[in-house]
Amino acid sequence: MSDASDLDEAQHTLSGNPSDEESYDTRRPRYSSDEEEDDDENDDELRRDGFVVDDDEEEEQPRRKKKKKRRRHLEQSAEVFDEEDLALVAENTFGVREQTPRLKRLKRGRGRRASDDDDELRAELDDLMDTNESPGADYADEPRRDVDRDDDLGLFGNEESDAEVDDYRAARRAERRGHANSRNERLDTAYEEVRDNGVQAGAHERTGAMASFLAEGMDAIDDDTWMELQDIFGSGEEYAFAMEAPLADRDPSREKTLADVFEPAELEAKMMTQRDEDIRTSDVPERMQMRATGAESLRPLSEDEIEEETTWVMRQLHSWLTRQEARRGREHKSEWDTDNTSDEPTLFQHADFANERFLAAVLSVLKLLSQDFYEVPFIARHRREVFVTAESESDVHGEEPPTREWLSIDDLWKLYDFDLQFRGLLAARRHLQNMVRRLKGEGVDDSTREISHEDEAYASELIASASGVEDIMDVTEWLQAHYADVIQKWSRERAGMKRVQNLGLKERAKRNGTDRFVERFGITARQVGDNVSTPGRHTVDSNTSEMPLDAARELVGTELVSPDIALKAAKATFSSMLELDPQLRRFVRAYCDEHVCVVVRPTDKGLREVTHDEHPAFAFKFLKQKPVAEFMGSAQFIELEKAVHDGLLRMQLSLSGEYRFDNHDLRTDDAVFSEDRDRSARAVTVQLDEHMRSSASGDVAAAWDTVRSDALFMAVRDHLLPQMWRETVQKLHQQAFDYVADACRRSLEQRIDVQAARTSSMRTGKKPRVAVVAGGGFDASSRGALRVVVVDEHGACSEDFSADSMRMQSSGALADGDGVAVLRGVLERQRIDVVAVSGMALQTRRLFDDVQSVVNEFCSHTGDDVLVTYASDEVARLWWDSDAARAELPQLRKEERYCVCVARTLQEPAAGYATLGRDLLHLTLHKSQRSVDQSLLFIVVERALVNVVSKIGVDINDLAQHVHKQPMLQYVSGLGSRKAHAILSRISGGHDLESRSDLIVRRLCTRTVFVNCASFLRVNPPVMDVLDDTRIHPEDYDLARKMALDALDIEDDVEDDNRRGRKRADGPSRYVAEVMRRSPEKLDELDLVKYAEELKRLLDVHKLETLKAIKHELQHPNEDPRSEFVPPDDAHVLRMLTGEVVGESLKEDGSTMVSGTIIRVQPRFAIARLDSGLEGFIGVANIADYRVEEASDELAPGQAIVAVVKRIDLEKMSLDLSMRKSDIDTACGRARDLVPDPAHVDPYFDTDAETVLRERARAVQKKTTARMRSIPHPLFKPLNGREAEQYLATRPRGDCVIRPSSRGMDHIAITWKVGDNLFQHIDVREENKPHENALGLSFTVGDLSYSDLDELIALHVDPIMRKLDEVKRNPKFYDPETDPLYVSEPLSDVLGPNDYSQEFRDRRLSLWEKRVTRHLDTLAQSTGRGAYCVSLSLAKPGSLVLSFKPTPDYRGIIKWTARVEPNEYKLGERGRYPNISGLINGFKMMQTKNVKPREKSREPREERSGRSGRWGGTSSWNAPQSQSQSQSQWNSTSSRGWN
Repeated sequence: MSDASDLDEAQHTLSGNPSDEESYDTRRPRYSSDEEEDDDENDDELRRDGFVVDDDEEEEQPRRKKKKKRRRHLEQSAEVFDEEDLALVAENTFGVREQTPRLKRLKRGRGRRASDDDDELRAELDDLMDTNESPGADYADEPRRDVDRDDDLGLFGNEESDAEVDDYRAARRAERRGHANSRNERLDTAYEEVRDNGVQAGAHERTGAMASFLAEGMDAIDDDTWMELQDIFGSGEEYAFAMEAPLADRDPSREKTLADVFEPAELEAKMMTQRDEDIRTSDVPERMQMRATGAESLRPLSEDEIEEETTWVMRQLHSWLTRQEARRGREHKSEWDTDNTSDEPTLFQHADFANERFLAAVLSVLKLLSQDFYEVPFIARHRREVFVTAESESDVHGEEPPTREWLSIDDLWKLYDFDLQFRGLLAARRHLQNMVRRLKGEGVDDSTREISHEDEAYASELIASASGVEDIMDVTEWLQAHYADVIQKWSRERAGMKRVQNLGLKERAKRNGTDRFVERFGITARQVGDNVSTPGRHTVDSNTSEMPLDAARELVGTELVSPDIALKAAKATFSSMLELDPQLRRFVRAYCDEHVCVVVRPTDKGLREVTHDEHPAFAFKFLKQKPVAEFMGSAQFIELEKAVHDGLLRMQLSLSGEYRFDNHDLRTDDAVFSEDRDRSARAVTVQLDEHMRSSASGDVAAAWDTVRSDALFMAVRDHLLPQMWRETVQKLHQQAFDYVADACRRSLEQRIDVQAARTSSMRTGKKPRVAVVAGGGFDASSRGALRVVVVDEHGACSEDFSADSMRMQSSGALADGDGVAVLRGVLERQRIDVVAVSGMALQTRRLFDDVQSVVNEFCSHTGDDVLVTYASDEVARLWWDSDAARAELPQLRKEERYCVCVARTLQEPAAGYATLGRDLLHLTLHKSQRSVDQSLLFIVVERALVNVVSKIGVDINDLAQHVHKQPMLQYVSGLGSRKAHAILSRISGGHDLESRSDLIVRRLCTRTVFVNCASFLRVNPPVMDVLDDTRIHPEDYDLARKMALDALDIEDDVEDDNRRGRKRADGPSRYVAEVMRRSPEKLDELDLVKYAEELKRLLDVHKLETLKAIKHELQHPNEDPRSEFVPPDDAHVLRMLTGEVVGESLKEDGSTMVSGTIIRVQPRFAIARLDSGLEGFIGVANIADYRVEEASDELAPGQAIVAVVKRIDLEKMSLDLSMRKSDIDTACGRARDLVPDPAHVDPYFDTDAETVLRERARAVQKKTTARMRSIPHPLFKPLNGREAEQYLATRPRGDCVIRPSSRGMDHIAITWKVGDNLFQHIDVREENKPHENALGLSFTVGDLSYSDLDELIALHVDPIMRKLDEVKRNPKFYDPETDPLYVSEPLSDVLGPNDYSQEFRDRRLSLWEKRVTRHLDTLAQSTGRGAYCVSLSLAKPGSLVLSFKPTPDYRGIIKWTARVEPNEYKLGERGRYPNISGLINGFKMMQTKNVKPREKSREPREERSGRSGRWGGTSSWNAPQSQSQSQSQWNSTSSRGWN
C-alpha cells in the first residue's frame, strides 16, 4: 500500500462520519442555510442535466436489511460468547477478524477493552504509516484496488467499501503477525483449553510488563521457568509508577486516536493532524488558511471594515512610497543598493492618491481578498476590470479605448500582505475592546464595574485613533498596569490555582505613599500626553510653596528611610506613569521614526577579521549617523544584524545627531556609546519638557520643574527609548526580510517563467522528447563515465545507456568512442527533439562539443531538426539522491535519475522546480537568503510557482497519471498541498475528470475553492465541454458561447439545430469548438466595446477585459505566455559546471585570488588547475616581479600556488593568472589605498576611521613581511627584536644573529650580545638589491659600507666588542651589577624575572642609576674631591656613560654618553679618541673648558651627550638634563681636582 493511500485512509478514519452527506455538510461551517439550499438546488439541477445519477439508491434498502440482520445475529451470539471469542471464530471461519461496530475507524470502540485492542490498533496504524513499500508497487491482486477511491478523505465513503477495506487490513495484520505454524498450533490449543475450562492458568503469577511483552508465548513457558525469568530480569513493574498517568487524567472510555500513538511531528509531516483536516475541508483557499493566526484572519470583513482597511492601506502605501522615492533620489549608490539577481521592480508605478479610480481599484481588490477570499492569481486574471480602467470616460465607438492598469500582480501580492497586517490590527483591537468591556462589567452586572468612566473614555478615544498594532499594544499595557490586580484575578480564576499577586502601578504607589506625593507634581501623566497631542490643553498647578525635598519628608517611614530616597521613589513612580501613557509613546515613536539614526563601530574581533573590502561586513564597518530610512530597499540590515550577532560589530540607535568617536583610540567607544545614549534621551526630553513646565517663576517652581524633568528623563532613557529601539530594529529587520524574500522570489520566477526547450519545427504546447547525455563527476568504476537517458514527452524514462567516450575520430585509424554508436542508435530509433548535455565538472564542455558533432552529422544525413543545448542541473543535484527520487524511480541508479530530472526540468521548468518542495531554499537565490527565517522565506518564494503555474494552468488528468507533475497542483490558485493531495487521491487510478463541474459534483472541492481554481485546471480530453480545456472560467462560459455565436452569425435555438441536423449531444459549446477549429479570425470582427457596454447596461458588470481575454484564449488556446527557451550563455555554463560566478567569485579587476596546482610546465608558460576545475594560464612574465628566463626555474608540476585572476576567457573557459608578488599584494590589500573605495562602502561610512586602521595595518604589515624573508646566511634567524634577545640570552657574550628588520624589505638587523641581558640592535641598510626579495649586494651602517655580511660582522661588530673589553679593563670602569657591595642582593630578587618587557628595563635602569650615584657619592666623600667613572649604557647598548660628580657637596651627577665605533670612541660633536685613556682625558678637558661658560651663564649642566655624525644603533639619545647649582660648587671644581 502506498504512502498516499495510507494517509488518505487515516484522514478518512479521523473524520469519523458515517455517511457522505453528513460528512460534507458538517465540514462547511461557513455556509449558511440559504447556501445549503442553493447547493441542493444546484445538485437537483445537475441531476436533471444528467451530471449526477443516483444508482446507489436502488441498492440502499436491500443492503441495510442485510446489515441489520447480521447485526441482530451478532447481538444474540454475544450472550453466549464474549467479543474475543466471536473475533476468533470469525478469523478461523472466514480468514478475517470481525470488526465491532465503529463510529471512527482506527479508534477503539466504547464497548471494547483497552488491553485486547492495543495490538489491533497498533497493527492497523502500522499499515497506514508503512513507508517501506514503494508507491509504484503493483497491488492489482489485492482487495485494496477494488475499494472506491472516492472515499479517501473519509467524506463520501459507504459502509460496504469500508468493510472491504477492513477485510483487507485484517488480512494484512494476520500476515504481519504470522509466526511458525507449530507455535501457533500450540498457542491455539492452549487457548482453547483455557476457554473451555473458564480458568486462565497462571494468571495470578504471569502478570506485569514482561508478561505483556511475552504475551504470545506465555503458555509455552512452565511455572519454574517463569519464576527464574522473573528472578533474573524482574517483573518489569519496578518503575511502572513513573509511566502511570494521574488518576484525574485517566479515562477508560476515551477512544484512542492517532495523536495517542504517533509523535506530533510525524503526524504533522504527513499532514494528518486535526488542523490539516480542517484546512483540507474548509471552504477557504489553503494559503489564506495557512497565513491565518486565528479566527479573525478567516472572518469576512464588513463594509465598514473594508473602508477602514482601504484608508489604512493608503496611509501605509503613502508612507512606504515616500520613503522609496527619497531613497531613489540619492545620487550615491553602494553595492547594497543593487540586487545582483535581478532588477528590483517598482511597485505601484501608477499610484495616484488623488485619483478616485486608483482608490476604487484598491478598495475593490481588498473586497475580493477580504470578503470573497479570492486569491491573487484569480484576481489578476478574472477580475481585471476592478484595477484596469479606461483612460477617459469618452470612448470612441468601435475602438478599444486606451486603458491604465493601476495594479500589477506584484502590487496585488503587496495588498495581500497588507490585508494580513490589517487583520492583525483588527484582532488586537478586538482583544482590547473585549478587555474594556469586561472591565466595565458588561454582561455580568453593573456593580462589577472595575474601570472608571474617565479611563473608559480615554481608552475608547485612544482605540479609535490607533493607526497600528503598536498603538493598540500601548493602550493594552496601560490598562494592564493600571488594573493589574483585576486582570490577575481573571487569570487566577481561569487557571484554577493560586498565584503570587504582582501589584499594579496604582497599588504600588498607594502602598509606599508616593501616589499622594505625585499629586503635588501639579500635572498628571495623562495631562502631559494631552499637552503633547494638543499643546496648551493643561497647565501645571504651581500653588505649592514647599521645596520638593521638604515635601518628601512626609513620606519617610519604614519603606522610605530618608527624604532623598522618598524623592527618588516619587520620581520613579511618576516616571512609570509617563512611560506608560499611550500618547507620550505615540509622540516618541513618531519622533524616533523621523530622526533615529544608526551608529556602527567594530569590536576587537571585528578589527581583526573585517579588514578587507570583500568581507560581507566591511561596507558598514563604520557607520556614522545613518538614517534608518536609508536601509530601505536593501538587505544591509540583515547582514548588519548577523555581524552584530557574530561579535564583529556594535550597533546603536541614536537621536543625538553627533559622532564623537576617537578614531585613534577605539578603546573609548564604550564611553562614547554610553554618552550618546544619554544625549539621545536628552534630545527627546527637550521636546517633551516644555509640555510639563510651570509658567511660574522662583526657586520653588524651578525646583519642581527640575523634579518633573528628571522623572521624564528617566522615563525616556530607561523605558521609552529602549522600547522604541526594539520596535525600530524589528521594522528594519522586516524591511530587509521583505527585500530578500522578494529578490529570492523574483530569482526563482525568472528560472521557471520559461517555456519548454523545443525546436522551431515543433508546434506550440508540445512537450519535447529529450535525450540527456551527462558526464563529469559520475562514478565510472562500474558502468562508465557517461550516461545517456531518453525521456519521452510524458517525463518517463524509455531507455538508458552508459559509455566512456563520445569522441568522434577524424581518421579511420582510430575507432570512435563507444558512446557515439549509442547516441546514433537513439537518434535513429526514436524521434528526439532535444539533446541536453549536463554534468558536474568542466570536462562537460568537451563532452558538449563531442555530442554536438555527433548530432550535427546525424542531422546532415537525415534532415532532422534536433536542438543540442546545455541543461541546468541545479534541480537534479538536489533531487537525484532524495527519498522521493528513490521512491519514484527505484529501478534506476542515481546517475540515471539525475538525467531524468534534467530532462523533466527542460520539458517543464515549473514541474521540475516544484518537485523540490522546501528544498527550493537550497538553491542560490540571494546572497543573504541564509540569514533570514527559512519558513517565512519559503512562503514568499513559493509565490513564484503560484504565479507561473497559474499563468500556464495544468492538465489535471495528466497530473493524476504522472507522479512527477503532481507537485504543481498545490500551486494552483485556491489550492495547497493538503487540498491538492485530497483531489489527486480521489481521481488517481483511472477516475479521471470529464468536466470541470466534476470538481463540485464529485465533491472534490468546495464552492469558493472551485471559483479560485477552476480556470487553472484544464480537463483534457474535454468530454463534456470544449471550454474545459481552456483557461476561460466556467462563470464566463456563456460569454464565450455568445461570442462564438456572434462570430458565426447564427442563433442558438432548437429549431435551427434540428434543421441543420445538429444534436444537443454535441455539447453546450459546440459553436465555440467550431470557431476555435475553423475560423478563429472571425472573432476579430466582434465589437467587444459595444458588447461590454451592453453587459454594463443589462447586468451592471464591467466585462471588457474579460471579453478580450476570452477572445485571445479562443484564438490561441492554452498558449504559453512565458518567454521562449534560450540556451544558456557562456557565463551561465561556467557557473553550472564550476560554481564560479563572473563578477562575484571571479573578477577581472585584479582583486580575485585563487589557489591551484601546477599540472604542466613549459619554457614560456605553465598551466595550473584550480579547485573548481578551471585551468589557468601563467605566462613567464607573470611568474615573478623580477625576470624569469624559463618557467621551470620557478615552477614544477604538483606545486601548490596562489595567483591572481587577470583575465577570464569565457569562450575557452580558462583564466589568465599572475603570480607576481606585486599583484598578490594588491589583491590582498597590502598595496591598497589608505582611503577605501566609495563604491565598496556605505555612503555613511567613516572613511577617516578606516584610514587610521589602514595606516596601522600597513606598519604592522611591514614588520610581518620582513619576518617572512629568508637570507642565505648561517647566522640568519627569522626573529624579531625580543625573540632575538631571548635567543641570545643563554649564548656567550659577543654572539650575534642576523634577522629581518621592521623598517622594510631594504633593511636587515644584527643583534649581538653586549653583556648579561644587554643587547645592541644594529640597523643595516641594503644597497643594490636585484629585486625586492633578494639580498643586497652591499650594506651600510651609518657612514660605513661593507661588501657582505661576513665583512660587516668582522669589521664592525667584533671591533666594537674589543673596544668594550678595553673599557672593562680600565680601573675607572664600574659595573653596578658586579659591585661587591651588593653581593647580598641578587639581581633576581631585586628586579624580578626578566620578561624582556619595557617595565623590566625601566627597573634595571633605575637600579643602575642609584648604584652609580651611590658609588660616586662614596668615592667623593672618601677623597674630599670630585669623582667620575665609566660604565656601560643601558639606554643605548653598545655605548658608554661617563658619570661625574664635581664636588662632594654637589647634588646629583653629570653624565656624558660616548659612542663606541669599530676603531674609535666618539664624545661630543668633535671628540674622537683611539683608546679609552684618550677618551677619559678628552672628557676631563671638556669638563675643564666648560667651567668658565658655566660660571658666566650660572646654569650648571648635569649631562652632555655627543650628537655629531650618524649612529648605527637603533636607540634614541637621551636629552641632557640641567640642574641649578650654587656658584661655590663650580668655583671649587678646578682647584680640587678629580678622583
